[in-house]
Amino acid sequence: MASTSPLLPYQNGRLLVPGEGTVTAIGGRLVAGAAESYLVRLFIKRAQYSGVSSGSKELPLESQLDGRMMPGGSGDQFYYRGYALDFTTVPAGYDLEAGDETGFVWTQVTTQFDWLATGTECEFRFGQDPIMNGAKIQRSSGIFGGQGIDEIIYQEIGGLEIQITGAELQN
Repeated sequence: MASTSPLLPYQNGRLLVPGEGTVTAIGGRLVAGAAESYLVRLFIKRAQYSGVSSGSKELPLESQLDGRMMPGGSGDQFYYRGYALDFTTVPAGYDLEAGDETGFVWTQVTTQFDWLATGTECEFRFGQDPIMNGAKIQRSSGIFGGQGIDEIIYQEIGGLEIQITGAELQN
């Protein structure tokens, strides 16, 4: 298996997946402590929805109270599909906007990790677009469930298929 993905020179996205800290009882309440997060480099593209001119899904939907469910706010949600190529751990509170990646040791993504589970909320940056807080991992395995042909594809691509939804809030 190759040590790096042939797609790495074309990586165009970053995903910051929060780690799970230790839960402790403080003042009678359960509080999760800060933990290291995972920074993932992606080769990813925005999937254009058919049926709409912009390729996005407007939020809120027109069918929801005439599109006025979020007074003063609206946005577009897009679907992103590509490959998680490699990752590193970063300290709690890592800033995706201003974070410095020099000196990081990257590990190739070769399997579906627990922290890449479907439904995980994370921060996502696509190219130079604004950071999308609350982006959600929709799938982190291939079209064959990560087995068989998917395993061959992962070896050749040097990464794991990933699908993400992310939205940008507009004023």
